[in-house]
Amino acid sequence: MKRFLNKAERQTLAKTVAQWRQALDPSDEERHGPFAMLKRADRAQLRRCAAPEEVLLQSAFHRLLQELRRQDLDLRADELALAAGVAAHATHAPGKEFARSLGRKNDAGREMMSELRFRQLQTCRDEDSFYRQARRAVDLLGGEVDVGKLAVDLLQWVWEFREPDPALPPRERLKLRWSADYYHESLREADQEPA
Repeated sequence: MKRFLNKAERQTLAKTVAQWRQALDPSDEERHGPFAMLKRADRAQLRRCAAPEEVLLQSAFHRLLQELRRQDLDLRADELALAAGVAAHATHAPGKEFARSLGRKNDAGREMMSELRFRQLQTCRDEDSFYRQARRAVDLLGGEVDVGKLAVDLLQWVWEFREPDPALPPRERLKLRWSADYYHESLREADQEPA
């Protein structure tokens, strides 16, 4: 199985995860599509999952996996579970990139996630601790993040963690991309502060 997705596959994954996440907060409008049967209770169950293995036990997760496979994305359940579990904690905010948002300043003039915590997120030594750290990071953003793009990044994190590929160009490695986004935003805003 290939370990990384091409651009079209990333777009399909991002769009489908965003639709799935939005369906977990159903409105009173008429519901249709592959996730019409999802309810707020499904989101509540996903949010109670303390580890990716618990996400695997949720029917809402399997509906997502089934739909992705129907769209010819051959993803393993244990790899997707981390991304889906974290996504359940977020609210879809199109275009709001995860690492860039973590580097933005809050009202107190500090990054949404401190540099120390960001480094801890980047250097997690196992999937369970990364899952917890990523959920906390989403919480620090008030839950607002582009859920689809976040899912693509989290899936890449799992792949890079499980099978590091030294041939992967540095600009395509998730940790380096996230660091560039975080520090670009953090330093950009610091440069704009009045002296």
